[in-house]
Amino acid sequence: MLSQYRLPRKRRVAMLARTVRALAGARNAGTVPALAAQHFPPLRGRVEIIRDANGVPHIYAEQEPDLFAALGFLQAADRFVLLDIVRHFGAGRLCELVGNIAVPKDSEMFAGKRVGDLDAFIQPLGFEPQCERDYERLGERGRQCLEGFAAGINAALHAMRGVYPPEYLLLGAVRPWRPSDALLAARACAFAIALAPLDVELIFDAVRGQLGDDAARRFYPEAPWENVPASYPVVPGPEPEPPLHLTAGGSNNWAVSAERSASGAPIVANDPHVPLLPLPTFWYHAHLDCPRYRVQGGMMLGCPIFGFGHNGYLAWGCTTAYRDGWDLYRVQRLPGDASRYRTVSGTGAITKHREAQRARFGRAITIEWEQCEHGIIYPGWTHHDGADLALRVVPSDLAAYFDGYLALAESKTVEEHQHALARINDGPFDFNHVYGHKDGHIGWEPFGRLPRRQGDGLFVRDAHDPAAQWDGFVPFAQMPKMLNPARGFVASANSIVDPDKFRIATTRVHVEPRHRQLRIESFLAGNAAHSCETFAALQRDLGSDYGVPLRDALLGLCSAFAERSDAVGHAYRVLAAWNGDFTCDSAAAPLLAFTQQELARRVFAPLLGKETGRRYLNGRRAVLRVQQLLRDRSDPLHPDLERASGKSFAALAGEAFEAAVTRVVKQCGAQPERWRWDQFQRIRLGTILAELPLIGSYFLALDAPFPGDLYTVSPCVPIPASNGLRAFVGASSRFICDLAKPEEALFAHSSGPSGDISSPFFANLTVPWSRYEYFRSALWNPDEVPNPVERVIIGETKRPG
Repeated sequence: MLSQYRLPRKRRVAMLARTVRALAGARNAGTVPALAAQHFPPLRGRVEIIRDANGVPHIYAEQEPDLFAALGFLQAADRFVLLDIVRHFGAGRLCELVGNIAVPKDSEMFAGKRVGDLDAFIQPLGFEPQCERDYERLGERGRQCLEGFAAGINAALHAMRGVYPPEYLLLGAVRPWRPSDALLAARACAFAIALAPLDVELIFDAVRGQLGDDAARRFYPEAPWENVPASYPVVPGPEPEPPLHLTAGGSNNWAVSAERSASGAPIVANDPHVPLLPLPTFWYHAHLDCPRYRVQGGMMLGCPIFGFGHNGYLAWGCTTAYRDGWDLYRVQRLPGDASRYRTVSGTGAITKHREAQRARFGRAITIEWEQCEHGIIYPGWTHHDGADLALRVVPSDLAAYFDGYLALAESKTVEEHQHALARINDGPFDFNHVYGHKDGHIGWEPFGRLPRRQGDGLFVRDAHDPAAQWDGFVPFAQMPKMLNPARGFVASANSIVDPDKFRIATTRVHVEPRHRQLRIESFLAGNAAHSCETFAALQRDLGSDYGVPLRDALLGLCSAFAERSDAVGHAYRVLAAWNGDFTCDSAAAPLLAFTQQELARRVFAPLLGKETGRRYLNGRRAVLRVQQLLRDRSDPLHPDLERASGKSFAALAGEAFEAAVTRVVKQCGAQPERWRWDQFQRIRLGTILAELPLIGSYFLALDAPFPGDLYTVSPCVPIPASNGLRAFVGASSRFICDLAKPEEALFAHSSGPSGDISSPFFANLTVPWSRYEYFRSALWNPDEVPNPVERVIIGETKRPG
């Protein structure tokens, strides 16, 4: 067991005093702990660190491991709290850090669970020991880099001298960072993203059990029913539920070829959509420079790799692909021997596991599970027909993943870049990777290890079914790709990119709708001379091509309201005049948004029942299915919904519209000129402590109206708040690189790099980001960095001999 940095009472007093000074307005001049030679771990050569006026660190080192040591120091100084949370989350030891606290029962994200329920779900997946094993399998270069990163983090913790960030007045003891923790951080983040597709599969199966397959086919017409292993009778019953429900995220990226570029070179853009809270933003902006490479962009939380960036030759960006990466199996135990189950070859063993886990503020919790060849069998995870369920996740190779990203950073040719992607493909993430090369190449190459199946992983299958087994993994060379297409652009937005080849990786049920995808493609196709300015215009786009047909369908269903003189009639006419934009001042945007929500409850709850209805309405697809029903009056699900509710769809739509109007009037008053989207949807950006009563406002960076919709290019995925909606997921960073100038790019971030409210780099980038403003940053030499605010040189150049 590693030693821990415990907090004697006098250190807690010092932490509290520092926090009080910060609340009183005290501000640091720069990084804390200070960028001073005595604070850094032993280095191999000369290192120079410069922070520019935006807080972006530019790190120059003679030896690559020293780059990562300096980076680790800075990340710990700026955001160790988030690094610590993500590694505890990935290890299934969050109770140890925060305690086995209960989440409110009305929480949509945690479904009223305890933190221990989350640990009990994650720990059996074995991410922490896997990452420890994969670290040992890294090449010498990769191990040295992660050792340097860990040494830098621990040097910063040591330099804090027990006066840690104020969150540790509430959190557990600080323990040193291990080199393998960086791999664990990557695995944890990938797992969080992958929970959305798992939830989709569980809800899909619950609907099958509730309705039977005949009606389920009408409910999910986009599912690959040609692969259904066996039809279900109607067997309603409880369905397993993950302890965490993350609201669907998203992201956009695209690239145009030289032929569609005003500069004569490809242009690449990315705006990854991740949770907007807590601050600081998920992505850590850094510029690294050593003899092997110069690279800049957004680095992942806790794992020093560039999810998006540029290196003077190539520029790249990522979006989530929502691969079909989980399988659920019905496990048939042998009569009289619960430790064995049926398999294709005969029988297989089921082993029991039980572990005690420490919990802050309380006694240890006990985690129990069973395991077999087909995955984890959690307590209580039974299929609605009574069989036990095993959950199997696609394994990953974190060693190949990290080595691949090192190769990606130094790739100078398209071929080197593609070889790096082939290594990254074995890692835990499933990303749509869009990139461009300064010589003219553009490409979309998704990565993420996929099982080779006879069918798909959407349907629950029997563990003993020969057609349900995995036959290795799909080679990266056989993954869908789009290289230098004749249309002159590539784009992805968490949906189907290539309609002809997507079945290799996913199903239409797993992915997001094509709303953003089609809007982006239309915009790119409509201009033959794109520039950074046109790309920025697309990143701030709030229009909805999908909204106008929904408007027209709703107006048709509610035409009886057209001549009314009350608030409902005013609302009808406001909606009729709407142009489809989800701007802050839109009066119609809340009418459409709330009508969709109200209509979903009215049509799905009677059909699906209380429990399955709750799961479906809280999932990703309820609003999308309502949109399909609105657009298509011949949708075969209409009769099912009308029989279950006892009302016509038009009557239900009218009730939903009137309920939406009532909500708008209650908040804004009866006068339509006072109706605005920003009266309901806001953004609150702050650290974890911003959620506390009384003192929370001191830890806020922004509290303001926020535009957008779930499916606008500039998005807002909200969660319910006390009097409306709170932006939860959005484009926390934006990136544009015109490869006519491959050494520079435009960036925007929803926060500065630091989570310390005393730091000059806490919220320095937040307001410009909220205004869709960018700053320029480049692969500058040390003497070229404009407006440096901090600089330190450690060590001397080693001379030969």
